[in-house]
Amino acid sequence: MTAKTLSPLLLAVVTLLLPAGGAAQLPIEMRGRPVREVVVAGETAGITSPRVVGIPLGVPLSRLVLRSALERLAESGRWRDAQFDVVAIPEGVRVVAHLVPVVILTRVEVRGNREIGDAEIRRIIGLTEGSELIRETLDELIEGASDAYGELGYEHVRIVVVVRDTDDPSRKVLRLEIEEGEPTRISRVQFEGTAPPEESGAGESLEFGVGDILDRDVISNSVRAAETEMRGEGWFEARLGPAVMGEASGTGVMVSIPSRPGPHYEVRYRGLAPLRRGDIEDILELGEDPLTDAVVEGIRERVVDLYQRNGFYGARASVTRRAGRQPGSAYLDVSVVPGSVLKVTQISFPGAQFLDEAHLRNEVESYLDEDLPRAEPLEPVDGAIVDEIGFGGTSGRRTSPAPHEPNPHRVYYEPTYEAAIERLVELYAAMGFLSAQVGPARMERTEQNRARVEVPVQEGPRTMLQRVDIDGNAALTTRQILITSELGRGQPFSRLALEEARIRIVEAYRERGFLFARVEPTVAFSEDRTRAEVRITVVEAFAVRVGRVIIEGADNTSENLIRDRVVLEAGELYRPSLARESQRRLLEIGVFSGVNIGVADPDLPAQVKDVVVTVAERKPQYLDFTAGFSTGQGLRGGFEYGYRNLFGYGVTTTLRVQLGFQFIFVDPVLEERYEALSVQDRLERNVAIGMLVPHIRGLTNVRSGINLYHRRDNERDFGLDENGGSVTASWRVLKRLALSGGVNLENSNVQLFTGDNLNDYLMMNMDPRLDRLLRVPEGESTIFAVPLTLALDLRDNPFDPTQGFFGSISAEYAVTLDAEPQGPDMVPFESNFVKLTFTTSGYIPVVGKTVFAVQVRGGRIFHTNDASRTYPNRSYYMGGVETMRGYYQDAMMPQDLATAVAADPDLGQNDVVRAGDTFVLIRGELRFPIWGSLYGGVFTDLGNLWAEPRFFDLFTLRATAGLGLRLKTPVGPLALDYGFILDRREELSEPVGTLHFSIGLF
Repeated sequence: MTAKTLSPLLLAVVTLLLPAGGAAQLPIEMRGRPVREVVVAGETAGITSPRVVGIPLGVPLSRLVLRSALERLAESGRWRDAQFDVVAIPEGVRVVAHLVPVVILTRVEVRGNREIGDAEIRRIIGLTEGSELIRETLDELIEGASDAYGELGYEHVRIVVVVRDTDDPSRKVLRLEIEEGEPTRISRVQFEGTAPPEESGAGESLEFGVGDILDRDVISNSVRAAETEMRGEGWFEARLGPAVMGEASGTGVMVSIPSRPGPHYEVRYRGLAPLRRGDIEDILELGEDPLTDAVVEGIRERVVDLYQRNGFYGARASVTRRAGRQPGSAYLDVSVVPGSVLKVTQISFPGAQFLDEAHLRNEVESYLDEDLPRAEPLEPVDGAIVDEIGFGGTSGRRTSPAPHEPNPHRVYYEPTYEAAIERLVELYAAMGFLSAQVGPARMERTEQNRARVEVPVQEGPRTMLQRVDIDGNAALTTRQILITSELGRGQPFSRLALEEARIRIVEAYRERGFLFARVEPTVAFSEDRTRAEVRITVVEAFAVRVGRVIIEGADNTSENLIRDRVVLEAGELYRPSLARESQRRLLEIGVFSGVNIGVADPDLPAQVKDVVVTVAERKPQYLDFTAGFSTGQGLRGGFEYGYRNLFGYGVTTTLRVQLGFQFIFVDPVLEERYEALSVQDRLERNVAIGMLVPHIRGLTNVRSGINLYHRRDNERDFGLDENGGSVTASWRVLKRLALSGGVNLENSNVQLFTGDNLNDYLMMNMDPRLDRLLRVPEGESTIFAVPLTLALDLRDNPFDPTQGFFGSISAEYAVTLDAEPQGPDMVPFESNFVKLTFTTSGYIPVVGKTVFAVQVRGGRIFHTNDASRTYPNRSYYMGGVETMRGYYQDAMMPQDLATAVAADPDLGQNDVVRAGDTFVLIRGELRFPIWGSLYGGVFTDLGNLWAEPRFFDLFTLRATAGLGLRLKTPVGPLALDYGFILDRREELSEPVGTLHFSIGLF
């Protein structure tokens, strides 16, 4: 008996459906006889165990036994064809299984190719490592590759396919041996018909000529580009090509290009006001297609549509072609009669009950806002208004047409109303009104230029979910499925909600390894359609486990590194969440531009599936240039050179150089201090060389680095020269929770800008408390520091957040190892302290794109002994775009210093360093859209600073407020703010307000 040979995908289904008299009939004399032997024949004989067939010895032979064996073979996914022979032997039967394995390619080799790369040839033939080889299609593959070469001009290519065996009959190596031969070249290029005029630019657009290879794609693209160029220059009727290739001869192939340039057009406009010529030109689409009567009619329809969208309901237009005065010239006349604007004064919804008219009107108006033009803040100013206020040079008469200022809520444009009505139908359906009928809209004029719109509504019955039944589930309990589906009795029935529930259930099964599970919901309604019963049928199939993990695309990266980051393991269930986690871990290395992880042959069901990890490697070397400007830091620029993926393990080395120069000053004190510096000291710089190790084996989500740096930094009260090194490490504890820390060794030289006045004052004043308050460490020192930061980032966008939360807390221990003696007693300053700082930021959507942002920050330095002092580069400062925007950068005086300065006229306000050991800051900002990417901001900042923490007083906070503009760009928002000091201290010469410009927002 021979069973019908079937493909693996259809094998099980077909054998189950075979009738008794079909191809799977079993001779009567064989039925019931015990199976004594099972053998495997064919090319897999000797290496495939008979147990694979799945027929137990001794079982009585029946059609069901054979059919079940075929089903199991099909489900395994290993066999392309299977057939059984049954042979009578003493005391039973022998079942001979002829199994043809699914052949998988272990390698695809390409030899002899120059013009087409290996990867492109593999793409053309559709075979790569892991693909199934079907011998019957090899001729088609060769033909496809030959055609690709023919398109490039290599028409005499010869391709030979060689299939090589391996130790495993189901694994083969495919080799393509290519002889490209000599290419066919172009011997002549000519235009047929009327050649394009020289001024049309068509000839310059042709990227091929005599002697070039006959590349059909290049020729076709060049001809299309030449045709587009001609139309763009005014030959609107121009037609070029398609190119015709002649017969090949000894000298090559002649390329003929049919050419019909037509006349050169001039476009003339009439009656466009109040719209502008530019508005019309944007929608003409001249040059995309040759100008024909149909294209002209399309232009006319678009012009009318543009005016109707702007509220000119009765607009008319004509578009005509006319011969010009000179031979070969023509006119395209666009004439418009706009008529008057028709304004909708009322929108009503007769018949609406469940949803009130205000709700429905808001839905329609929001759609009108999205789809129709509206007046923008940067529209041209009305000339009559200019004349009225005197800037136009005349008064009492209009000197220019009034600009059109459309209001979408007052425009009746039928296509937009139809789309808005579809949204209302979807809204009703989501609330259970499955039979709701809305519209069509009816417009009725109430006056000559006024109208009202009625949108009739028939809500019909509301369908509620009465019951949900689950069938076929075993891996998930009914309760688990119901919770996952989010479907419950008594809620409105919605087909959209049902489809979303189906997707959630499928994803829940996939997460448990059931990749081929099917979920099929059906719905039954009551006669009055007020109740719905849902039955969800689950076909779980089988759990899928991971077979091999195959790496593709890793030419320069160690496979061991990739495998260490992949959390899918052979023999374990395949879970999509683990694939996503593996993808995230691989992208974190920083050497891949893209990572894709999935099972091989995803449409072929099998209990064990190989996992293919495909990576796209970034270029190992990069050079980036940066530039920026802010009122606080001046002009900045620099570059970064990096080599990523050292040794194939993702190790990155970088050289970073950043330079800055302050030349625009809003603070006169800062300007005076900078001008006293040498050019070398005024040039701020940060030069660093470092190495980043993104992966440490055995430590999950940990990356480390080492850096050496030189830095020159100028602040308002001091300059800093610093050389140092650091070892850092970061650990991503959770997806949005990160812990970072390090060890720093710094040699610093602090130069105070306050001069000698303060030293003279302190020598005359022997109060030790005042000495500690006012004297600040300077000179050279060596410091050892250990910083640690814990950050939680729940923002939707770290560069321009609109909702979410960010919080961080940092601690740093710093101790002086060596310091230069200072002061009249020549005693070196000592630092031995712990610095704690916290930041919390929240972002709350208000309405539309309006966002309220709030930030609370604070910090304090705890000294371990009385002799410890804080160096300026580790102190807190207030003032500027990042803290109190009414003050100059870092210019806000600590409260206790301000008290001391106010109490003593001999103490100059610019002689003290405005640094503190404690600060509190509370910021609030309302960000709202103005036009396009331009946003506005209204803000207030509350905060204060204390040089000595013991003077801290939360009830002495300073306040600033102001306005700003934000322009969203790909590199982050550009911010321009002006802040006012609400209670300025005139005795400290505080400004009324300050202008700040920066990139980025808190």
